[in-house]
Amino acid sequence: MELNMGLALGAVPLALLGASAALAHAYNRLRERYEQNERDRDSYLQVLEGSNDALFVINFVNGRIYQANAQAAQMLGYQREHLVGLTIFELHPREFLHRSAMRIADAWEAKGSIYSDIPLVAANGDLIAVECSARVTSYRGAPAIILFARDIRERIALEHRVQEQQELVLHQNRSMLESIRYAQRIQRAVLPEPEQLQELFAESFILFRPRDIVSGDLYWFAERNGRVVVAAADCTGHGVPGALLSLIGVSLFQEAVQEKGLTRPSAILECLRDGIVSALNKQDSDTDQRDGMNVSLISLDRAAGKLEYSGAFGPLYLIRQGDLLEYKGDRIPVGYEDGMQRPFTATHIEVEPGDRIYLFTDGLQDQFGGPLGKKLKSSGLKQWLLETSSLAMDDQHQALSDRFRMWKGGQEQVDDVLLIGIEV
Repeated sequence: MELNMGLALGAVPLALLGASAALAHAYNRLRERYEQNERDRDSYLQVLEGSNDALFVINFVNGRIYQANAQAAQMLGYQREHLVGLTIFELHPREFLHRSAMRIADAWEAKGSIYSDIPLVAANGDLIAVECSARVTSYRGAPAIILFARDIRERIALEHRVQEQQELVLHQNRSMLESIRYAQRIQRAVLPEPEQLQELFAESFILFRPRDIVSGDLYWFAERNGRVVVAAADCTGHGVPGALLSLIGVSLFQEAVQEKGLTRPSAILECLRDGIVSALNKQDSDTDQRDGMNVSLISLDRAAGKLEYSGAFGPLYLIRQGDLLEYKGDRIPVGYEDGMQRPFTATHIEVEPGDRIYLFTDGLQDQFGGPLGKKLKSSGLKQWLLETSSLAMDDQHQALSDRFRMWKGGQEQVDDVLLIGIEV
């Protein structure tokens, strides 16, 4: 009995020692947790104060604001101490409370989220559009959310101004496009219909591909005093400026042939030159007077089988029995020329049945394309014409149109395209 009592009494210090060690270990763990919390708190404070955005540390469960930085207080108009203790939901409009709770839940599930569809309410009741970035964390052992809120009112105002400017530009573009399309209708009304050329030459075609909606190239033809006059002209520029000049050109062709009765190509070109210079000299004297036209022009007496040609930087191709003949015309513009005006040369050609005559502008030759992305050039155009010259004129028209489309491929069209083909 005494032995047992002695053993029991001896075990008491051991038990007390064990309990003391356990308490010391628990105390150390609590102290370490406290110190970690303090370090976390200090880290949060450093993050809070180092951020240029409003920043809140909030309880995930009830939305209570643990910490808020000075930027948050300044943006919302609160004292910083007043923000701490509020909930984030009290800073949202009532109609956004459900959405706000959903965003917090989404952020927790996805370990973070970014949203900008919930404004904050300032102390004076103003709504502040913000972009929020939520990050998952813990605060003093409790689940928490770090919420960065960036004031985006200036950005939204800028976006609205940009949108207004874009809408204005779109409206102006639509108005301009409508005007250009109306100009296209006018240009088409002034130019003769391509099909009307087949009333004069059963075997003929006009390949016409404007670069823009309206064209600086023009074709014109008419019959006068037993001769058929056909012209292909390239006005300075393309698009609207070229189209305006083309309207002047059509009017001058009409005046020279139909009103004055001119049928000799050289005389017609000289009449056009006088008209162009007279019309454009009405501009300010400081402007460039180089505007004008390059023209290929023929006058054909079908009964006599005689063709007369004059060119102003505009060539003429004639294919006869598989051979191509080239007539280059004069290097004189239909427009202003430095020095004394020179007369245009008249070239007389005896044509035979089956001869094919081609008048064109430089749009085809100048087009980039093919496997190497190079210009077609006059050599390429000649090859196309020779290779398709055995086809009927309608088929040649289609073949040349297809070749041009395939040659161009994805390249932009560089200029207006015009090619007139006539079989005698």
